[in-house]
Amino acid sequence: MDQKNAPVQPENSTKDRLGWLPGPLRAAASSGLVTGSALLLVSTTIVNLGNYLFNLILGRWLGPADFADLSLIVTFMLVLTLITATLQTVVAKFSAAFSADEEIDRVSGLRRWSVRWGWISGVVLAVGLIGGAAQLQSFFHTASAWPFILLGVGIPVYFAQGVDRGILQGQLRFLLLSASYQAEMWVRLIVGIGLVALGWSVNGAVGALTLSFVGTWLVARLGARGLPADARFSKTDQRAALAFAGPVGAALIGQILINNSDVLIVKHFFPPVEAGHYAALALIGRIVFFATWSVVTVLLPAVAQLHQKGLPHRRYLWMSLGAVLAVSVIVTGGAFFFPQLVVGVLFGDAYLSIVPLLGLYAVATSLYSLANVVITYRLSIGNGRGGTLAVIGGVAQVTALWLFHGSLQQVVLVQIGLMTGLLVLLLVWDWWEERRSKFWSKTTS
Repeated sequence: MDQKNAPVQPENSTKDRLGWLPGPLRAAASSGLVTGSALLLVSTTIVNLGNYLFNLILGRWLGPADFADLSLIVTFMLVLTLITATLQTVVAKFSAAFSADEEIDRVSGLRRWSVRWGWISGVVLAVGLIGGAAQLQSFFHTASAWPFILLGVGIPVYFAQGVDRGILQGQLRFLLLSASYQAEMWVRLIVGIGLVALGWSVNGAVGALTLSFVGTWLVARLGARGLPADARFSKTDQRAALAFAGPVGAALIGQILINNSDVLIVKHFFPPVEAGHYAALALIGRIVFFATWSVVTVLLPAVAQLHQKGLPHRRYLWMSLGAVLAVSVIVTGGAFFFPQLVVGVLFGDAYLSIVPLLGLYAVATSLYSLANVVITYRLSIGNGRGGTLAVIGGVAQVTALWLFHGSLQQVVLVQIGLMTGLLVLLLVWDWWEERRSKFWSKTTS
């Protein structure tokens, strides 16, 4: 292996330390997939517990109607991840490739260029959200327009921190990346509970969301230390990044539609208390997606670096699918066998009406979590056509739920059917892409 393309640890040192592992696991560990996933898994588990504690406490304190308003704002925040996650994913992909070639100037130039556009787009969207707060209040039947205004204030910082997280992710600096997620959770939890306890209700909780963006940004930007201050991002690199942003944005549009459109549609069509019950159902049912998020986060830069060096990486798709499937089976099994216990402990007796739907919702989330692995793997090697399939799935879900929402059970069953179709379609597409790639490799060799 050429020294320029060697990993941070010398190759012989890595083999010595990991020689006791079977070949596939040794390769995964040396690429950072296993160790990075383990670190992020531990951190993500703590973050998810904190975020769930935040939601559980406020779900009990606020009651179903006010909790539905808070859940709506959280869903709005998740919709805004279309931009922040696009920034993070694009930056992670290119910083991984640049880091593999030890081109630190290009990493720095990428960061400067991306941060500038993050702040610009953040300010534009903040103005739009704040200006349209009254109209949003009327459409979604919330008690006040202030939550939309408070969220809007934090959007520019929310986008900027996505860039710095992308740098950390691409460089496989998972310790500092994990710390940024910890900062976000702890600020949100401590400040949010404190402000709600002081009587600020939903406004206090949303104010804590905005402050958590600031905490995240202050930690994540520490990763920029040591980068050249005057580096430029070439026009060629800019065009490549923008071209990659298209399919990434498409994949994230699909993800946002699939993960959040059901909550928004239920909030629009159902009474406030029933919408609050569904918000709790969605929060519990999405445990699978957030529990397996660390696998996908590590998969993209690890495979991108291997692909950049021309090394094999197909096994990491199967390892990631296996890890997500294992977590899905455990969580879904618990949702089917102990739903009353789970709902009672997490949200209390006021939410017991969602007990029959918990296992079904977990199935829908599990199916999409597996589909997201395939999409992310293909993105990491520069193939973004899976994003188009995700958008088709998301639009199909919005359309179907807008037409068929006679009950909460129907809302969940529609999602199971659509996510089954999306997963099968993605697996068939991935198989076809792999066969075509091998065919062309043989033809040109």
